[in-house]
Amino acid sequence: MVLRNFKLAAVTGREPERHLRRIVLHQDLQRQLAGDWEEQLNQFMALDEAVPFDPGYTPEDGECFEIADFEPPEWLTDQDSTTIPSCEILGRGEDALADVRGLAAFARTAGGQELVIFQNFTRGNIIRAGRFMLLQQDTFTGSPDPGLRLDQKLAAVYIPDEQRLLFQSFRITNTFISLAHVFAEASEEQIRAALAHPQLAPEDIDSLAIGASQWFRKRFALLQAQNVLDDYTPQQIQARARTCHVTVSVHQGRIVFPADKREAKRLLQFLNEELFRGPITDTLFATNSKREAE
Repeated sequence: MVLRNFKLAAVTGREPERHLRRIVLHQDLQRQLAGDWEEQLNQFMALDEAVPFDPGYTPEDGECFEIADFEPPEWLTDQDSTTIPSCEILGRGEDALADVRGLAAFARTAGGQELVIFQNFTRGNIIRAGRFMLLQQDTFTGSPDPGLRLDQKLAAVYIPDEQRLLFQSFRITNTFISLAHVFAEASEEQIRAALAHPQLAPEDIDSLAIGASQWFRKRFALLQAQNVLDDYTPQQIQARARTCHVTVSVHQGRIVFPADKREAKRLLQFLNEELFRGPITDTLFATNSKREAE
């Protein structure tokens, strides 16, 4: 895939005050980056399979997530390789660079299709003034201005004509394109609501809801999104748990949700059907896949 009319921009600010800022490039550097990003794009698009986004699944090697009919945020709508030159230029100085959330390249394929390709960007990508040296001929020199260090792979690809967003990591992509409308991790209030289900008897709601890790927030959101607690009685769930060596205690007709984090994690894995038994060895495995086998 050949990229033409390559333009580089920075995604700055936090939602809802997010903007695109044009990154002005020397002509030689622009040609070099266009070639580098073209190579990274071809590697990304060569992945074996695009999997419909599932918050309970982690893409394996050769896979990426796909969101079809993706509705881009306002700052990205109607932007392409022809409009970026009119964007405000990214300011100089470390303060401006510290506001960058991601890098976006706008380009056009040989067939005329517009693409937006993204790289991850963190504070570690900022090269601070006085902390790097440049070799010119046989002598190292410094620079009074900060610089940028680019990644070696793409984080996401957006195809406007098809309204498709492709990415491998929800966490990384969410730093520069808000995916809250696609999947939001459970808040403290939502975890409390999940534990207030009439089929559950939590031992200590505060210990699970306050300061919950990302793993727990995701699994509580999954638990709320499915109907396992509505479709099966505590006694049925308890009986099925025995086959996975998971202890499910039932008290007064409700599932006891343990306060111990390790036991709570095991129970959430079971309720979200992330445990399975190998058909040959009968070994119990944890899985991140929720796709039905063909």
